[in-house]
Amino acid sequence: MSEKIVIITGATDGIGKVAAREILKKGYSVALVARNKEKLNQVNTELAPFAVKNSISLYQADLSSLKETKKVAEKIKKDFPKIHVLLNNAGAFFSDRAVTGEGLESTFALNHLNYFVFADVLIPCLHASGEGRIVNVASGAHFGVSLDFDNLQGETKYSGWKQYQKSKLMNVYFTYELDERLKEKSITVNCLHPGFVKTKFGHNNIGFTKSFIQFVQNLFAINEDKGAKTSVFLATSDEVKNVTGQYFEKSRAKKSSKQSYDIAARKELWKRSEQIAKTILK
Repeated sequence: MSEKIVIITGATDGIGKVAAREILKKGYSVALVARNKEKLNQVNTELAPFAVKNSISLYQADLSSLKETKKVAEKIKKDFPKIHVLLNNAGAFFSDRAVTGEGLESTFALNHLNYFVFADVLIPCLHASGEGRIVNVASGAHFGVSLDFDNLQGETKYSGWKQYQKSKLMNVYFTYELDERLKEKSITVNCLHPGFVKTKFGHNNIGFTKSFIQFVQNLFAINEDKGAKTSVFLATSDEVKNVTGQYFEKSRAKKSSKQSYDIAARKELWKRSEQIAKTILK
């Protein structure tokens, strides 16, 4: 296998799949994590021409489940004692409030806590590589919202779009807080806005919501190749080898929202996330 391994979650569609292809072309090995086994096998076939022997590994897990997330992360940890990049890419938008089998609101579980648990398990492997990188796919959608810690999981007045926006703010908070906590380790942590990309984002919904998202994507969205560029840049470029704790757009560091620099909120989210994860994973 290639000397360097990149873990990519949500890798069967959209920018995750494109990122996997481009990273393979650069000579890295990839481990792809997704929920649907059939899609994983299909992507494996599609990506095989870009891979050297044994450079693609497949892992099936429902990443909205913290227990499954931890289980698959532990398997990856065992298989790859040294990991160079964790690309946290899995996520979704739910127009109607949904709850996982573990009792968590689905957006909160998949878009945020999945990142939290995956990174926690794999940090020793990233540190062991001597040059580990954590890349979190956030979104410019985080602008204009703040977190209500009394309604963190949208129990009251649920809005699918607002909950998605807040989950992307959580990604930025998580990036900044994790960066601070890893200052003594050889791991960089950055997040990014991929752009408004024409993918299957939101297609898990039905009716008007799905149709509206498709309509807007057809009018304004960029293609998946462009959408994956910043993820690939942060995962592989020597330009950002020692850059950490930043928010990127179009492969350049940018200011994230004013709210995202609220240190107290950032630390409170970490504390709540840690408590929830410990309760479910005990």
